[in-house]
Order: sequence, then structure tokens, then C-alpha cells
Amino acid sequence: MIKNVLVKLEFDGRGIVNNDSNDQKWVLKGTHLKAYHDNVTFSKKCFYKNNDPDVSNDVDYKIKISENCLLKNAKRYIELAQVPSIIHNPALLYSAIASPEALVCGYLFPSTTGSITRSGALNLTSAIQTCNAKSVLEVFSRSGQKKSNDGTEDGGDTTFYFKETVGDIKYSATANIDVMGLQFIPCDIVFDRYQINPDYFQLYKQFLQKKLPNFNSELGYYQLKDSSIEIPEYGVLLSNENIVYLTKFALKLLLGINIAKKGGYARTSSLKIKLVTDPLDHIYNDENDWITVQTSKDIEALDFNAHKFYKEIDLELAKKFRMEFTEKIAECKRIASEAKKEKKAKKKKSKEDSDE
Repeated sequence: MIKNVLVKLEFDGRGIVNNDSNDQKWVLKGTHLKAYHDNVTFSKKCFYKNNDPDVSNDVDYKIKISENCLLKNAKRYIELAQVPSIIHNPALLYSAIASPEALVCGYLFPSTTGSITRSGALNLTSAIQTCNAKSVLEVFSRSGQKKSNDGTEDGGDTTFYFKETVGDIKYSATANIDVMGLQFIPCDIVFDRYQINPDYFQLYKQFLQKKLPNFNSELGYYQLKDSSIEIPEYGVLLSNENIVYLTKFALKLLLGINIAKKGGYARTSSLKIKLVTDPLDHIYNDENDWITVQTSKDIEALDFNAHKFYKEIDLELAKKFRMEFTEKIAECKRIASEAKKEKKAKKKKSKEDSDE
């Protein structure tokens, strides 16, 4: 019964695949990447202090690929663009948020009636350089008519610019798949975790039945088993079969990362996972219990079940708890409103007294 999945990723690559702004030139001023021009493209980096007395500058760096870049590439074949028409069309919207990639990676669709948002259960770090490859600034050129600031052509047709490049390079990253985050889909505006509108649940359910194996869950009241606060939350609890399917889907996303850019690439070369049953014993730094995954077939062959974090609450009992909870909230709001009015009245009286 797993509670989490830890992941170690390694990447092979060549060249730069994730660029950053040229503000780095001020940080890199004392290094071999120093530049005094604005027309410079740098890679994303992690900077740290170099304590080596034999090195002239005290700033060193490692090239990185951001987590957003990795995740965007992992979803490149399946992600649906969030165009305005999706928000205003319930069929398009609930087809999108019922997809495995939305359930795993999360989503945000703003709305005037309440934003629909889900935090991703797949948490990924940036990929940090692990080899000793050193990047350099190269001069490139591009052709095209140049224009001055006033919009007139100045006659030139060649532009020179600087770009950071590197040869063969390796990276590493970590990730984890939060089983508890996958398991529950709340639709309770009281808890500010409004992931679906319950009014559209039947439409949502139709799409989930097409995209998840044997989906047959219904709306109900649930709460964490070990919670000390007995306030049930309205939502949908996914079955063990659905959780296993989504966990394997997330692993396939990570295994399939292959970033291809002009002049560079980076792809997953190694994927290791650890199925966590005890978060205190199963940790990243422990070299035991890691499973190497090389193909999609290896992922499909994994055998595990998901720990059940939530318990269902009887409908009548849930309504009783909710009524008490909402009454307390209303009372707190009333007290706060009266205190605000009293403070405002005292301030007004104090001003009148000072005017006299």
C-alpha cells in the first residue's frame, strides 16, 4: 500500500535547451562568460559560491533545465491549449479536466463563478548539470533588414549576436508522485479546493469513464482518516485501480521526456523509482529499494496498491458537521464585522473630539 512514489531522473544531452535572460551578464562578469552586450542569450543556471583559492572569480554555476520546461515537454503530445472557448463551454472544459494529464499535472481555469483549480500530484525539480562540461559564448549571425528606433530601415542586413553553447552534457533531477493528491477530487468551495463544479458532475463522470479504467465513483463526503478535525469535505474519491493507472501514467510522462531544440537536445536516459510505504524509511538518500525502469513495459509490470487516505462519512452525520461548521463561520464573520464597525465608530468620534 504505497503512500508516495520517489523518482530519480538522469538526462543525456547536447547543447542548450532552456535559455534565460541576458541579465546574467552582470553575475558572470568575472568569468569566461563575461559579456558587455545586450544581444546575448544565456542558459538557465544555478549559481553558487566557489571557495577554491586558485580560481580568480568566486562565482561558479551549473547549467539547468527548469521544472516547467521538463513538464511542458512531458505533456507535449497530449496537453490541450487553455483557450477562452474551453472555459465557456462545459463539454470542452470537463473533457479537459477529466484527462489523465490534468488529474496528474493539475490545472487552472479562471471563471467569474469561481476558478476551477487542481494542484499537480507530480512534483518535479529542475534538472541540474552533473558533469564537468564547460559552456562558452559563441558569435552567431542572422540575416534580415534592420530598422532603427524610428522604424526606418538603416540598410544593414546582417546581425551578430552572442549565444551560450555547450557540448555533451548530463543532468539529474528528482520527482515524486503524491498518491494522496491523486486520490481525491474535491468540489467543496468551503475548503477553497474547488476542482470541479458539482453541478456538472454527471458530465464530468462521462468523460472520466472514457479515460480511466472502470471509473464508477460518486460524489460524497470524505475526510482524512487520521485528521484531528472532523469536518467532511464534498468530492469524489478515486478507486485503487484508477490511482495505479494515473501513477503509471505519470511515470510514462517522465520516461518520455525528450527536449529537441535548434542546436541542442536533452532526453531521459535513466529512471529509477522507489515505492514508498513508510515515508520515514523510504527516502531519496537511501540506496536500497530503487527500481530501474527502462521501458513502458517495465512500468506496466509494476505491482502495487495505493494507501487509502480518506474515509467516507455518513450523509446525515456529514450534514450535521457541516451545519455546525457553517454556523461557526457565520458567527465569526458577524463578530469581526461588529468589531470593525466599533473600531470605525471610535475613530470617527476621536476625530470629532479633536476637531472641537
